[in-house]
Amino acid sequence: MKKMMFFILVLAALLIFPLPALAVDYSIDQMQIDAYLLDDGNVNVTEKQTYVFEGEFNGITRSLIPKEGTKIVNVEATENGEKRKIVQEDNEYKIYRSGKDEQVTIELSYTIEGGVDRYTDVAQFYWPFFDKSNESDYEQLDVFIHPPEPTDNVIAFGYDEAMDTAKTEADGTAHFAMGNVPEGENGDIRVAYDATLFPNADLTADKPMRDEILQDKADQEAKQAAFEKRKSFLDRLAPYMIGVFVVYFFVLLLSAWRKKQATDMEIRRTVSKPYFVPKAEMSMPATISFMRSGMLGAEGLTASFLDLVRKGYVKQEADDMFTVSHRNTDDDHEKHLIHWLFDKVGKAGTFRFADLKAYTEKKSNQSTYRKDYQTWQQAVRKEVTSSNLYKKKTSMRIWVALSGIFLILPLIFFAIHYLFMWMFFSLLLGLLLIMFAGLYHPKTLKGGRIKYQWKAFQEKYPQLESDTWNEQLDDDQKRAFIYGIGINDKQIKKKNKQLLEPVAGVTPANADLLAFIIIASSLNRNFSHANSTASATSTGGTPGGGAGVGGGGGGSGAF
Repeated sequence: MKKMMFFILVLAALLIFPLPALAVDYSIDQMQIDAYLLDDGNVNVTEKQTYVFEGEFNGITRSLIPKEGTKIVNVEATENGEKRKIVQEDNEYKIYRSGKDEQVTIELSYTIEGGVDRYTDVAQFYWPFFDKSNESDYEQLDVFIHPPEPTDNVIAFGYDEAMDTAKTEADGTAHFAMGNVPEGENGDIRVAYDATLFPNADLTADKPMRDEILQDKADQEAKQAAFEKRKSFLDRLAPYMIGVFVVYFFVLLLSAWRKKQATDMEIRRTVSKPYFVPKAEMSMPATISFMRSGMLGAEGLTASFLDLVRKGYVKQEADDMFTVSHRNTDDDHEKHLIHWLFDKVGKAGTFRFADLKAYTEKKSNQSTYRKDYQTWQQAVRKEVTSSNLYKKKTSMRIWVALSGIFLILPLIFFAIHYLFMWMFFSLLLGLLLIMFAGLYHPKTLKGGRIKYQWKAFQEKYPQLESDTWNEQLDDDQKRAFIYGIGINDKQIKKKNKQLLEPVAGVTPANADLLAFIIIASSLNRNFSHANSTASATSTGGTPGGGAGVGGGGGGSGAF
């Protein structure tokens, strides 16, 4: 239960406090675009971008992706009337202006050749100044479209982020007051004027277009109205839906906690704490795996090897040489470990530390080593699984996981309708329910008893007196030592050292145990080195752009 709550808290922290990106730290406080439509169909554009930088920077970037059949030319950048260096890479323009902890306003000017489409009745400017490839938020974005001369005959509307933002001024200028525009969004604008204002523009098509544009505007307005209606409904529904799932989740947690408390009380009532090490109900590797929630690293390998020695399956012939005494082991993971180390890594039933080093340093053997290591881990876990340590709650866990997956559907609707708070809560609750389903493994009385007794041993052992230690059977002493190595408990390992120092070289009864302990550090060191040598990692990465109308678009950034 504690592990489950820990994972839940870590997940929530990562969702609420995401890791910072390693990039130039900046914000774009304001972006004003003025597009002056010319009577020949070209468009002169002036953009004013105000950046606020924290830390060092080298300049800003602006990607300008022309629509099909258009061309962007004469790109220039100035700051307070002073020209800035521009380097073009495909559709990206790097404007060089280095500094540190500053507010910088850059004015970018360019011409769009063929930007206006002229028809028999109207001429339109239909353009994406940014698209999904944009990597920056605009805190305040305003776009002004200026006609060649004053007029009161204007059609103006936008799509996506520009939807429902257009206002027409007295002289016919269309103002798209978009406000905050997040990165990765489209926002095409569309403005149409009487065709007579563009006498020198080429005819795009010999047909009228006004009715089609007005119909598109009406469709957009109807679409926006339907969107707002759905958004309002979802916003009213969300608190009740999320509330039900919150109650459901906490009922699950409370029920799991109460059942655990009942099991713990029954164990404390019926099970006595062990006088020394608990009775063996599973092999030592399986016990260690169970107590470490399935984690079996180099310490687990060392403990398993020592357990083979303890049981007499393996015999030490020299400081760094071991041989197989017999192979009639109790468990499959012991059979596999012997075959792996003594037949594949070693030769003919003999294993040396030098064999392990030579084997893992040969690249062709490394994948085989990892595969054998994983097979051994799986075999140990198989013994744990078959030991009836956990209650079977398959149906309940499937139901809880499905209820978490069900929240993906409203999550999508919340995201589409910009209800980000409810989207976050849906995501969080869905993940918490799926994690609960994955982590909920209530123990049986047997599993609880083993956990209780070995934890009691861990607490009691560091306070053990030397006299009590010397009274224990040699096999119990070895099991205590193996357990301490396997779970990598510093207090137990420290106590082992304290208990053995007074009798080293004095008490013959402990000579076998002393030899047993001496090989442990060498084993652990060699297995750690072998695991590290045989391990392998891999990495990878990506990027993209241009999803506005007609293949156009763009965005802003910094470097």
